[in-house]
Amino acid sequence: MEPVDVSKKHFYISMLKSAVRLLGCWALFQGGMAMLDGGNAGTLLVATAFAFAVAEGLGIVEEL
Repeated sequence: MEPVDVSKKHFYISMLKSAVRLLGCWALFQGGMAMLDGGNAGTLLVATAFAFAVAEGLGIVEEL
């Protein structure tokens, strides 16, 4: 088991990372709905990719 990191920096970055991932999930859901409705889902899919990339970047920063 890993030791618990009690730093506030780690906590806040982790919460921000989770929020960005949830935003990516929302964008992916909206993209799927746009595809079902015959709309243009490209912008939402790009936003999804960007959100998950930012979340991964935050994960790297969190571990530094």
